[in-house]
This record gives sequence, C-alpha cells and structure tokens, in this order.
Amino acid sequence: MFIDWYGLDAGWFYPLERSARRRYRRRLAVEHQPTVLIYRLRELDVPGDGKHDLSIAFYKSPPYNTFGRRPEDSPRVHSSVRRDSKHRMPSDDALCLWFPHDPPARKWESGQGLLVLIEIAARHLLFERHWLETGGHRGGVWPVEDAPHGFQETG
Repeated sequence: MFIDWYGLDAGWFYPLERSARRRYRRRLAVEHQPTVLIYRLRELDVPGDGKHDLSIAFYKSPPYNTFGRRPEDSPRVHSSVRRDSKHRMPSDDALCLWFPHDPPARKWESGQGLLVLIEIAARHLLFERHWLETGGHRGGVWPVEDAPHGFQETG
C-alpha cells in the first residue's frame, strides 16, 4: 500500500511518539487527519510556570514557511498559555523553538522523537517566564543564547 505522506505512515509516527507515550501515557492524545497529525499533551508541568497544554501539529504541506526544512522536521507547537513573548510566531502564537539558519545540531528533527520536542517546548516556556519576570520587552533577559528575529513569514 502506498502512503502519500509521512503522517499516515506508522513506520514514521510510531518511533516518533514511542518515548513520549511511555512518559505521558493517557495525557498524550493523537488526532490523525488527512493532511495534519496533531498531538495534544495535557498538563505539561513547567517548573515555576504551572501546567500547560501543548498541541503539536505536523502538516503534510505546512501553511507556513519551513525555510527549506522537511515538513516532518517543522511542526507547529502551541501552548494553552498565551502570553507576550519575543519568541512566538506573530501569525499564530506558535512557539519559535529554533532559528532557520542555526546549525543542524541546534534544531530538532523528527528522528529525535516527540519526547525531545516536548522537552524543548517546556524549556522554552520556562525561558519565556523568566524573560517576562525580568522585564519582558523592557529589558527582560532570555536566560540562554537566543537568535535574532526578523524573517518575514510567508506561506
């Protein structure tokens, strides 16, 4: 049987989600749609920042710029906690987790698995909280090296 996109291929999504399912069990749900695969994680505990619900969407043909990356390496990650952040996408409030021109070692790829992506998102949310508590747009400190922004989002 021919599978025309990775999100419907168990050979791709099973290894992706295996470790995350072991850790989060019933808190991690999946929704298979014809052109998008969505993972929903309930109550991710972010130290010092409470509980967040995450949604992670993998698109067959992403409706956003992937800057040349494969769609399976460019999911959209959202938190239920919406807030001001210098590292969120202006079009849809998705977390900005890496810079397009970062070296490969600084960007998540699907072969690393969903659990690693969730951990990156949790760390990002912790850093957002710190940035806000130290002043946000008025001199707030992002606690690790961060990349500049300035790319225009295109479809």
